[in-house]
Amino acid sequence: MRSLRIFAAALIGAAALAFAPSPAQAVDRGDQKAACNSGEICFQWIWDSFSTSTFQRHFWYSDSNHTDDTWGNVPDLYPVLDFDSSAKGIYNRDTECSVTLYASTGYRNGYATIARTKRQSISAWNQSHKRCP
Repeated sequence: MRSLRIFAAALIGAAALAFAPSPAQAVDRGDQKAACNSGEICFQWIWDSFSTSTFQRHFWYSDSNHTDDTWGNVPDLYPVLDFDSSAKGIYNRDTECSVTLYASTGYRNGYATIARTKRQSISAWNQSHKRCP
């Protein structure tokens, strides 16, 4: 009976590991803090050179499809807003790499590469971005 319980526990543990989201599947929201912090790639809905922390979306990694993301730090009076391709500014606080912006999902039609520590206004057509292109 004891060996059956051990086997069942091992089976449950293996199943949990098999179905746990990998880093690529997990939702990337940077450090989930309001400010754009070191290591993050941050987008801003209304360009103000990141003087405010509302309407921002932060990432640690590349994202091939912005259409399934939402804005973070949205004031309570607004509904959840889709990120899609509506960003007007970027702040690349990645500690190692530049970031390339793409007008299409799947890293197609690249139009700008943003160096580390650079912040700037961008075209509203940003359907994906790649870290360390």
